[in-house]
Amino acid sequence: MMLFSAATTAVDGRVWRTLGTARTDDLSDAWTVDPHPLLPLTEQIENSSLYFEESTGTWFLFTNHIAELAPEMSAPHGYSREYTDAIWVYWAPDLSSFTPANKAIVVDTTVAEWSPLVVGLPSVLRIGERLAVYYDGSSKVSISHGRRDVGVAWLDLPLRVPEGATQD
Repeated sequence: MMLFSAATTAVDGRVWRTLGTARTDDLSDAWTVDPHPLLPLTEQIENSSLYFEESTGTWFLFTNHIAELAPEMSAPHGYSREYTDAIWVYWAPDLSSFTPANKAIVVDTTVAEWSPLVVGLPSVLRIGERLAVYYDGSSKVSISHGRRDVGVAWLDLPLRVPEGATQD
């Protein structure tokens, strides 16, 4: 199975983003794209990384969230008003059952204080008994995709769903 970022443009010109899945039994053969997105377009997500927690049998999907600039802020010439504002995590017992109800914010500008506006492009890697969540950001108040730096947040393992949350 492969995850990929997907988007569509609505009649009003707004871009809606989500994740799609494709499958194959043979990497030398064609892939079949699933008919429905992994999560609804209204989630406004892209660019993801997966982690499987063996001790609980839970999949964790770390992904960008796309936000829109506040009305009083201006976008650079040639840019839309959209930007990546946070890393969200979804959890599910299998790769086909992620839902908007089972999500939490992992990294945003309140955690990555060095990046006052943008946080995005997650990648996760287990290092010992912790999970490194790598992400990009900018020390400038800018939504430009260039001149960004890389940050890292650490999560203790094993990962568990938030207290009081469901795992279905």
